[in-house]
Amino acid sequence: MVRHYYLSNSLWELELIERQLEKRGLSPAQIHVLSQKPNLASRFHLLPRSEFWFYDLPHCLWRGLALGLILAGAVLVGVAYSGWAEAIGSWLPFWMLALMLLGFCTWEGGLIGLQSPHHDLGRFHDAFNRGQHLLLVDVKAEQESALRHVMAAHPMLTDQGTSSGASNLYVRCEDWWLHLWRH
Repeated sequence: MVRHYYLSNSLWELELIERQLEKRGLSPAQIHVLSQKPNLASRFHLLPRSEFWFYDLPHCLWRGLALGLILAGAVLVGVAYSGWAEAIGSWLPFWMLALMLLGFCTWEGGLIGLQSPHHDLGRFHDAFNRGQHLLLVDVKAEQESALRHVMAAHPMLTDQGTSSGASNLYVRCEDWWLHLWRH
């Protein structure tokens, strides 16, 4: 899927766009609004994104986990080649060190992620400060024309480009969850 970004000053217009996109076959799980006023967005029956989307938490957690795995692996490989485990008669302290490195790197990655703007959304920081709202629409290739048709009728929106979007599996799971939650 491809994620399209649009900025708007009006939640009312975004609600209208969401209804038009749903009439054209997009599911509610494909349409989200990121706003510094999520309660207001909910009143307009828009699906707001969590405030965690403003931060780079998942991305930095994964990077911390990857670094932790590398360091833990390096410790274990280093111990295996040095013969230290045989010298003290146990691998336990080295496994504990490897697990502590893994946990620390993952934890530190999360802390860094809570202090960093989201890697895809950092460019919208000034727009959020001006009170604008970001519409995120994930579309399949066959839905592109429907999106273009709806967006052509709304000249007040500013197109902010595209990026890789959510996976089909993620959208289906979120759609299932929304269906359960709303009924």
